[in-house]
Amino acid sequence: MSTPWTIEVDGVVLPKPLSGDPALELCNTRAGWDGPPDPRGEYLRSYDALALLAVTSGVLSAEAGDALRQHAVQDPGTADRVLARARSLRADLYAALTGSPSAAARKRLADAISAAHSRQRFVVDVDSARWEFSGHGTLKDPLDALLIEAGRLLADEQRELVAACPGEDCGWLFLNTSGRRRWCQMAVCGNRAKQASFVNRQRG
Repeated sequence: MSTPWTIEVDGVVLPKPLSGDPALELCNTRAGWDGPPDPRGEYLRSYDALALLAVTSGVLSAEAGDALRQHAVQDPGTADRVLARARSLRADLYAALTGSPSAAARKRLADAISAAHSRQRFVVDVDSARWEFSGHGTLKDPLDALLIEAGRLLADEQRELVAACPGEDCGWLFLNTSGRRRWCQMAVCGNRAKQASFVNRQRG
């Protein structure tokens, strides 16, 4: 069931896409970045969630996503390892985008993004051109597609526009292109903060 901060895709609950960038959508699969991991704020709960995130973010086709989800059922061990790696690299990416990455995190992220790029080839058609993964699809494709977007953002001027929502138990990232946006969603975190402020004033 969808909520003001989630969507439901093929029975899987994902964060509402509101960041403006696929790499940030990966980071936003966890809420509550200002505290220890909380299962209630975890959206990457399955390989299905990772594959569907890549599809809804526009970095993987729906057909490829469906095929990989079926493949994951046949190879759950590999799917679980890819999922665990996605969660680990997500934390490294969040740290890199918010200015607090360790040297080890920077190396892990750089190595992972480089490896993802090495799997691509450039294809030129009659009236179009594109990058695509070479060979047959693998269970790494959703994560690698998102990592390639992460590398693009980290090397781009738009990196300076990344902001973190200050809402309680949130920390979701978004591109603050207007320079005036403060919350991931005013209707959610913004209103919560207003209500908390009102209660505090009444108590005072």
